[in-house]
Amino acid sequence: MKEFNDIEAVILDKDGVFVNFHKVWLRVIAYRAQLIAEMAAETSEALAAIRTACIRSMGVDEEDETVDPCAPCSMPGANVRLALATALFITKYEFDPTFSWTQAFAIVDKSMDETREALNLVDLSEPIEGSVEKIKELADAGFKLAVYTSDAPENTEATLEKFGLTDTFAAVMAGMSKNKDNYLELCQELKVDPSKTLLLTDSPTDLKAGKDAGANTITVFSGVIDEGRHDSLIAELSDENLASMAALDLGAIKKKVAS
Repeated sequence: MKEFNDIEAVILDKDGVFVNFHKVWLRVIAYRAQLIAEMAAETSEALAAIRTACIRSMGVDEEDETVDPCAPCSMPGANVRLALATALFITKYEFDPTFSWTQAFAIVDKSMDETREALNLVDLSEPIEGSVEKIKELADAGFKLAVYTSDAPENTEATLEKFGLTDTFAAVMAGMSKNKDNYLELCQELKVDPSKTLLLTDSPTDLKAGKDAGANTITVFSGVIDEGRHDSLIAELSDENLASMAALDLGAIKKKVAS
């Protein structure tokens, strides 16, 4: 592992870095798509088509169980809602030309509410092996820690509490699309220069936000980025690639010495 010098803060994406993305979100995506199809379809043919379209709109390929790392499945709830409504409207309209956008959004909203009631995301959440221990090691070593996630703030806070990490993080930025500006905002909250931060993520969007802000970056292959399929996508944005957060070598992260 390459060395990172003068690091003051380590910033972590949540799902795919220390929360098992596939354990939680693939189940949620499939459950929600089934609900939408059952609410909207009047025939078995329409049900199958709508369910498939909604799953694909999230960037998930059920046949080979791969996930597009730039798809709405890695984005905030508003993006997910729009993608699902669009998939539903386009597919349902082929069976029923009287179907409207208003109906599509109403069905999607109901499905999202029912999914939240039926599937407790925090109960489903499991840490990626070795990640919680590594986070605590980073904290014990004196690094400031922050969470940088598109998931809702309430889910993020509840997950940190479940994992016993609430007091470990100095800052949490959640529930928004990732970009240079909010990465800089997070650095301001931490009172660190972006060039003194190390970002760990499984998202190309995060990598670009961090790089545009001047951060050091590490891609982990424990989430939506498949090591064998996305080399070109991350090559220019990632300073290092690791199988998972557990493989992070603290000896290679040199803490900034106070002057």
